[in-house]
Amino acid sequence: MPYRYNAVVEHIRKRVDAGTLKVGDRLPSIRQLSLLTGFSAVTIHHGYELLESRGYCTARPRSGYYLTRISSELSDFAQAGENSVEPISIGDFPQALLLSWQNRTSNAFGAPQPSDDLFDCAEIDSVMRRILRRRKLPAKDAAMGDIDLRLQIAKRAAQRGIFTRYQDIIVTGSATQGLNLCLDALTDPGNVILVESPSYFPALSSIKHRNLRVVEIYSHPRTGVDPDQFEYLVKNNNIRVALLMANNHFPTGITYGEEGMKRIVAAAHKNNVTIIENDMLGDLYYGISNPRSLKKFDSSQTVLQFSSFECSLAPEYGLGWVIAGKHAQPILAASCLGGYAINDFRIQQALAEYLSCHSQDRHLRRIRDTLASRMQRGLQLLADRMPAGCSISRPNGGYMCWVHAPQGFKSGRAARALHKQRVSILPGPVFSAAARSFENLFALNFSFPWTTTNEAKIGKIADSIAEIAH
Repeated sequence: MPYRYNAVVEHIRKRVDAGTLKVGDRLPSIRQLSLLTGFSAVTIHHGYELLESRGYCTARPRSGYYLTRISSELSDFAQAGENSVEPISIGDFPQALLLSWQNRTSNAFGAPQPSDDLFDCAEIDSVMRRILRRRKLPAKDAAMGDIDLRLQIAKRAAQRGIFTRYQDIIVTGSATQGLNLCLDALTDPGNVILVESPSYFPALSSIKHRNLRVVEIYSHPRTGVDPDQFEYLVKNNNIRVALLMANNHFPTGITYGEEGMKRIVAAAHKNNVTIIENDMLGDLYYGISNPRSLKKFDSSQTVLQFSSFECSLAPEYGLGWVIAGKHAQPILAASCLGGYAINDFRIQQALAEYLSCHSQDRHLRRIRDTLASRMQRGLQLLADRMPAGCSISRPNGGYMCWVHAPQGFKSGRAARALHKQRVSILPGPVFSAAARSFENLFALNFSFPWTTTNEAKIGKIADSIAEIAH
């Protein structure tokens, strides 16, 4: 398959060399090039993604791809038999870095989780102590989770235009457990799943362990998934499930436009595809208004949404949930068959009582303001110190941003070298199921305080890019 992607790039290069394509020209449509070369539309699309990731073309919504610059470097992509992409897996990370993730001790900027200093657990700890003294037993009909907690989750969902019954919500041990239950209930080994690229990489591990076949769809660091491409892929592939993160996307930080969300949900419904929406960072928006989600535009129970309290309240109280709708019973069955016993009712009761007194709203405002300030500072530091040829996403929320370095920069190799200098980044290839894309891209976690030490680390990252550029 890499050979075919490179053949697409070579075809465009020949047109540039012949003078039939100039800067500003529209590239052949995916359909036209597919008919001309005999390659599938998905292969053509991936070839264009490779060109776009290196800054040679740009996608315009509902219009196509346009040539943005010409350089001799355009011909430097791997030819047949060569392998210029440096695949990376989780096993390629230094063991010390992996352990720091598990123990939540990793600091800026390669930690997958937000900074612990964002969370103040004093109020909910006080509620938890009251619950423990009360020793209230769980209700007998609470197999799907504490009823009061599910009611609170339903009320908070309604604030975002998602109207669901508490009976359609299942409490889980974490957001990842919620995703796993959705996959177990809706897929079988060998099924095809559509996944964003780049994507929330812990989810990719869940997909791999279930032996699912993956079709990737590019998530643009400004606009997200293209609805036309989404519709094409679900129409022309035997896709059962699509995994998307439309709000405060991890790692780009952007949020899809509302019109795009509507069209994606409509295309999924039309083609009998169930969307599993990752809403883990949905509450961490920077603006005044709460952004919409795919679930908001779902009138046919096409979208399942999973989330947790891990990033909006505190990791210690990071229970998750799934807004499951008509899929509630299959997901509950998957939970029982998978041995996911509910044994955290005390935490559930404490969360329900805490949410009922509205303390969470004040807590969230403080987290959002802090994240917005830290992200703004981080983006300014990048703009000041990064060498020419770099591009940076402009997050609407969350705590991650996506950095595009010049061609030739190997983010996997740089991650290992920077770790020795006590600097961490998240290399681009881990965000792709195929691990063949984004080798010159990486993600940075800007949720940590801006100390003198952390600001100096941005300089070290910039230096590592400059070494390649020169």
